[in-house]
Amino acid sequence: MRRLAIIPNDPIDLYLSTGYTESWLGEYFNPRGFFHEVYSLAPYERGEGLKAGVTVLPTPVEQLPRKLRDLGIDVVRAYGGAHPCAVACAAKTNGIPVVVSVHDARPALLDPAIEAADVVLCVSTTVKRVVTGRFLRPDRVWMLPNRIDFAEMRPYSSEDTADLSERYPFKYRIVHVGRKAWEKNLETIIRSLRVLGDDYCLLALGPGPTAEYAKVAAEAGVADRCFLMGAVANDQLARYYSWADCSCTPSRTEAFPSVVIEALACGAVVVASAISAHAELIVDRENGLLVADYENPVALADALRTACTDIEVRRAVGEKARRSVEPFERSRVDTLEASYYAQVLELREAGAFKDPAGDRIRRSLTQAARSIPQPIKDTLRPLIGG
Repeated sequence: MRRLAIIPNDPIDLYLSTGYTESWLGEYFNPRGFFHEVYSLAPYERGEGLKAGVTVLPTPVEQLPRKLRDLGIDVVRAYGGAHPCAVACAAKTNGIPVVVSVHDARPALLDPAIEAADVVLCVSTTVKRVVTGRFLRPDRVWMLPNRIDFAEMRPYSSEDTADLSERYPFKYRIVHVGRKAWEKNLETIIRSLRVLGDDYCLLALGPGPTAEYAKVAAEAGVADRCFLMGAVANDQLARYYSWADCSCTPSRTEAFPSVVIEALACGAVVVASAISAHAELIVDRENGLLVADYENPVALADALRTACTDIEVRRAVGEKARRSVEPFERSRVDTLEASYYAQVLELREAGAFKDPAGDRIRRSLTQAARSIPQPIKDTLRPLIGG
């Protein structure tokens, strides 16, 4: 009987409310059904119950070690290098491996507790470069990219998207999918509309406040061609990717942009910023277009115009788009992840995760020291040194 404890980035019901289905999440948290039982023990879960095939038992951090032992947990998995990593590593229990997956390339979002992890899964080489500066076991840093469902993310015909053409009757359609946040650089796409002219419109799909971007659109004189929309359910996104003349992702920073591989799987012509995470996925003018000066509306407009109007470029990248992301097809990545869990259990059986008593005591003292209020530390420093 194999048992997994997960510390997801958000409460599971929040995942469900943003468009993920129970079946998708169930397979995500338990790839290939590798584990017989999966528990979410995150202290910030909202209530107990069975959700997406996961038994939810919100557990305070200080009670986690005992809960792990009581449930007979074999592996702990933290989904994120920030607070999920901090929670899982704070509750580290002798002999129970902690596997942390890191999905963000920003060093500030990698908790120092990553040093205590047993295995780290990185979504991209960009992320791996950040992780290896903190986690000093290169043999335990493994690659696990994001995945896409090819049955869901697929090309749709013009007949299937006729309703979108009727709703947005512009000659050229640009779609941006992502959070409305600084990292996504949405404002530069909006400003590029002024350069492109009245034939072009933009649909910005994704959560987040819109007031700032509405102001940018008004100042640029393109408010009537800029549609700031909320999140769209995953099973509808493929229609937008297929319908658009171009999918644009000019992000300032990314770790592994799922929206790029989704768009490519739908056969879209993708324009993206030439940052390292995008360069891992796109070869310029082979399966998409990369823009070096991606904060310049004129430079971005030039790439968007090419993507929408250059027949030869569209044909060339369109032919290779879906094929270029086959390595990220869901069943392949699920199988890879399950194989990693098998490796972790083999290492556990060999005693790889049993800490020497001295190391356990040292870690306990370090954790205790962190909990001492700073004024008391300042009082003790002359007595203990340091």
